[in-house]
Amino acid sequence: MKQLIVRFGLSALLLATLGGAAAAQEAQPISKFATVENPFDLSWADQPFNTPPFDYIKPEHYLPALEKAIAAHEAEIEAIVQNREEPTFENTLLAFDRSGLDLERVMLVLMNIESAHSTPELRAIMPEALRLETAHSDEVYMNPFLFRRIKRLKNNADKLNLSPVEQRLLDETYKQFVRCGAELNEADRNRLKEINGRIAELEHEFGKHVLAATEAYKLVVNDEAEIEGLPDDYRQAAKDRAMEAGNKGWQFGLDNASVMPALQYVANRPLREMLLQAYLQRCQASDEANDNEKVIDELLRLRLEKANLMGYATYADYVLADRMAGTPAKVYDLLTRVYEPGLAKAKAELAMMEPLLAADEADKTAFTAADWRFYADRIRRERYDLDENELRPYFSVDAVREGIFELSRRLYGLRFEDVSSQVAMPTPNTTAYACYDADSTLLGLIYLDMVARPGYKGSGAWNTNYVNQRMENGRRFTPVTSIVTNYAAPVGDKPSLLTLDETETFFHEFGHALHALLANVPYRGLAEVPLDFVELPSQIMEHWAVAPEMLQLYAKHYETGEPMPDSLIKKIDAAAKYGQGFATTEFVAAALLDMDYHTQTKYGKKPIQVEKFEQQYLTKKRGLIDQIPPRYRSTYFSHIMTGMYAVGYYGYLWAEVLDADAFDAFFETGDIFNPAVATAFRKSILENGGMYDALRMYKNFRGREADVKPLLRNRGLLD
Repeated sequence: MKQLIVRFGLSALLLATLGGAAAAQEAQPISKFATVENPFDLSWADQPFNTPPFDYIKPEHYLPALEKAIAAHEAEIEAIVQNREEPTFENTLLAFDRSGLDLERVMLVLMNIESAHSTPELRAIMPEALRLETAHSDEVYMNPFLFRRIKRLKNNADKLNLSPVEQRLLDETYKQFVRCGAELNEADRNRLKEINGRIAELEHEFGKHVLAATEAYKLVVNDEAEIEGLPDDYRQAAKDRAMEAGNKGWQFGLDNASVMPALQYVANRPLREMLLQAYLQRCQASDEANDNEKVIDELLRLRLEKANLMGYATYADYVLADRMAGTPAKVYDLLTRVYEPGLAKAKAELAMMEPLLAADEADKTAFTAADWRFYADRIRRERYDLDENELRPYFSVDAVREGIFELSRRLYGLRFEDVSSQVAMPTPNTTAYACYDADSTLLGLIYLDMVARPGYKGSGAWNTNYVNQRMENGRRFTPVTSIVTNYAAPVGDKPSLLTLDETETFFHEFGHALHALLANVPYRGLAEVPLDFVELPSQIMEHWAVAPEMLQLYAKHYETGEPMPDSLIKKIDAAAKYGQGFATTEFVAAALLDMDYHTQTKYGKKPIQVEKFEQQYLTKKRGLIDQIPPRYRSTYFSHIMTGMYAVGYYGYLWAEVLDADAFDAFFETGDIFNPAVATAFRKSILENGGMYDALRMYKNFRGREADVKPLLRNRGLLD
C-alpha cells in the first residue's frame, strides 16, 4: 500500500525513530546535530544518502520544529503575496512550489514514525501536530491573495510561453487550490476549515482505536493439543509471545502475523471461531474505549458536508473528479464486472469445502467464515498437492529481498548496496540499502522494516518516503524511502519465513519503492499520481513474484541454499487460480463498502449503524454470503476511515486492469525480463510522477488503453 498526503508536496506518511542509536563511537567526530537544541534546525542534505538524523530526533523535538516550520512557510507565502510585480511563473508558481520544505521534513518524519513505531509519547503529540498542520494548510490554500496571483497566471497562460510541464504544474496547482476551497465565500471557507480540522482529529482517533484494540486482545492457550496443526515456527512464535507477556503457554493476538496462521492451520474449530470473532468485532460500540462506530458516524457526515460545500452531491463525486475513474458510475461498473463472477466462483469453492466439514463434524453444523481458510488449505493440499507451509522454507526474507534486487538489476540495471552501518536506523530491526543506477549514479536509499511489533506498528504493509525526490537548480536531491511490513519474527536460528502471499506483498511494496527511487520530477507539485494509478508500479511486481522463471532465480531453501524444485514451481503455477473466488469476493466487497458509504446523498437523524449498513448493502443488495466477510469490516477499515484511501479502495482493482495488461507487454515478447520493455515502462511510468496525465502515460507505454481481459483471465473469471 502506498500512503499519501497531499499537502505542500508531501508524498508519503509514516516512520522515523526514537533515539537509541545516538551513542556514537568515541573515536567519531561530534555530529553537528549534537550541538543544536533541535535537530530539525539544521539541514540534512549533506548527511550520508540524504537521510534524516534519526539518532538525534526525540519526541519533544517535533512540536517546536513544526511550529517553527509553519512560521517559516507563512513568511514564504507572505513574500509571494506582497510581491508587487506582475505574477510570473518564477515569482509566484515556482516560489510556491519551493516553499514549505521545512514543514515537509518535519511532517514526513513524524507521520512515519508514529505509524511504524508509535509510542505513548508520539500518540500524545499527534492530535496537536495534526491540528497545527491542517489549520496551516487551510490558511495557505484558502489565502485569497495567493490564489488571486495563481488565478491570474491561469487566466493569462497563453501569454506566458510555458513549456508543457510548466503548464501542467500551473494547471495542477490551480486545481488543488480550487479543490481546497479557494473559490468559496468567506463563511463557507471558515466552515470548511472547521470541517477539515475535525476530520483530521477523527481520522487519527480511528487509527488510534484500531491499534489499541488490536494490541489489547490476547488469547492464551495452555494445552498444546488445542493448537494441533499449527506449524512449528508459528507455534514457537506464539510461545515466545506468551513468554514476553509473562504468560505460560501459547499466546495469540489480532495482528495478521498471529491470527492468520491460526485460521489457516489450527484444527480446533472453537479456537478459530473465537479468534475470528474477536478480529471482526474490533472497535465496535461495545468497546467503549475504542468505539469507532461513533467516529464513523461523525466522519461520514462531515465528509458529505465538505463535498456539498464544494458543489458535489456526494463525497465520492468530489474525490473521483480528481482520479482516473472520474465518476462513481465507472467505479461501480468495474467492481460489478469483477464481483459477480467472483462471487459465483466463491460459491463453487464453498460447495467443495462443505462436505469436508460435514465429514469432520457429527452435528452437521453450518460452514462459517472461521472454516474457510482451514478447509481451503486442505483442498489446496489434496487437489494440487500444494502445502503452503512446504513453500515457506524457500521464501526467507533474505532470499526474497535478494530476488527482488536481482529482478531490479535485470529490468532496470539497478544495484543495491547494504549501507546499514553508515546511516542511522529509523526503527528497530531495520536495514538500509543504497540504490545505484547502471552508471553508478546514486538514485536514493531504502529502509526495510520487516518484522511485526505488536503495540507499536500499524497493521499491514506499506511504502512511504522520509525524504521526497526533488530538483533544485539542476541538482536532483535523492529520495529516502521505506518499506514497512508485519512479518513474523525469526524464531531461534530460523529466519523469518514468508508465505506466498507475504512474498507477493514484499514484491508489491518494492514496486512502490522503485516508483519513489526512480522518480525524476522537476517540480514538487507534480510528484503525485492519481490514487487509482499509484498501484500500477506496485502490482505489476506481483506478477514476477510467482512467475516460474523468477522463482527459479530467487526461491532458495534457507538451510541448504537449494533452489525450489521444479515440481513445487509447477504446483504453484497449477494452483495460481485456486481460491480466486474468495480472494476476489472479499476484496471487492470491501471496495463496494467504501463506495456505498461515500455515495450517500444524505444521512438520517439516527446514528449510522455500521452492521446494519453492511447487511443492507452487501448481504441484501449484492448477495454476499455469510462465510465471506469483506476484507475489512467498517470499524477497522483504516484504509478508508483514516483518509488515505477514502473512495480509493477500488483503486487496487482499477490498477490491476493496468498491471495485468502491462505485464502482458513483457509476456508477449517471450521474455518477462525484456530490457527494452522495462526501459519503456521506466521512462513512461516510473520516472514521471504526475508530469503527465495518467492515461497518457499508460498509452505512451502500451500504445493503447488497457484491456480488462488479462485481469479476468488471471483471476480465472473469464468463463
